[in-house]
Amino acid sequence: MKNKNISKIGEFGLIDIIKNKFINVRDDKNITANIGDDSFCFKSGKNNICITKDMLVEKVHFKKEWINPQQLGKKSIEVNVCDIAAMGNIVPKYIFIGLGFPPKTSEIFVNNLYKGFRKTCDKYKITIAGGDIVKSEKIIISVTLIGIGKQEIIKRNGANEGDLIGVTNTFGDAGAGITLLYKHGIKYKYNKAERYLISKQNNPKARLKEAWKISKYLTSLTDASDGLYVSVNILAKDSKKGAEINMNKIPISSNLKKVFEEDKKQLNFALFGAEDYELVFTVPNLKAKLLKKLIPEISYIGTINSSNEVRYFYNGKEQKIKYFGYKHL
Repeated sequence: MKNKNISKIGEFGLIDIIKNKFINVRDDKNITANIGDDSFCFKSGKNNICITKDMLVEKVHFKKEWINPQQLGKKSIEVNVCDIAAMGNIVPKYIFIGLGFPPKTSEIFVNNLYKGFRKTCDKYKITIAGGDIVKSEKIIISVTLIGIGKQEIIKRNGANEGDLIGVTNTFGDAGAGITLLYKHGIKYKYNKAERYLISKQNNPKARLKEAWKISKYLTSLTDASDGLYVSVNILAKDSKKGAEINMNKIPISSNLKKVFEEDKKQLNFALFGAEDYELVFTVPNLKAKLLKKLIPEISYIGTINSSNEVRYFYNGKEQKIKYFGYKHL
């Protein structure tokens, strides 16, 4: 077997290798969502226990000069709550925080980081249950979150032919925000619309309550942490289905339109920008209007089919879409 670098395999290729090695090691009938979903879930009595883990690494996921420590603490919790929300009606309960700090990290930075942890945990009524601290060359934040729920979880693999593909809120803002920071840095005099885009990058919000409202009607569900393009592909591939996406239906915020006026640029941010942390889901056509009543910000951008490929259309014409978003490896 040829020995490839993991940069050649990519994040999702590496996950597939891990899944193939470990997913069926033990015949455990309590497991309800295995490796490769947004969280690992298992049954304990009448409850579903869901566990997720995410990491933020300095100069990979954030730069200290672009985000203050309290924002960083808040974001570290929100991105994990987002993975719990992506399992449906699950309540985040207990969190473990692992930290790596360079020895010269200031006490004030650490205090403010923990203020961010605490504020977001208080917001969701999450208990900080423990963790670990080690010395490292860069700041590393590793969070493990445990959630509990009584209803059935919603996985990525349940989409059916004819289901509509729905999303919450708008896409592309966070990706546009980080683009502005790379271009100008934090000290630039941004206008109101530009500041909004940067705030969407630095202050994401998990769609937990929205997931609670609509989960019982859904056939599949994930989040858009890696971008809308990746999320749609995941739902289609895991469900062994295909999809048609109407790019004209992808919701774009007025602020993104003000800052980046070109339609193509807006759509590129929406598809590939990542870190929007919105929900992406499938729902039977008959339930679509009900979901819109529950959450008016929902948009329907496409349909699931049996083609085993995802096709994109803009103004009625098929578009050749090539992924050029962020790669983890």
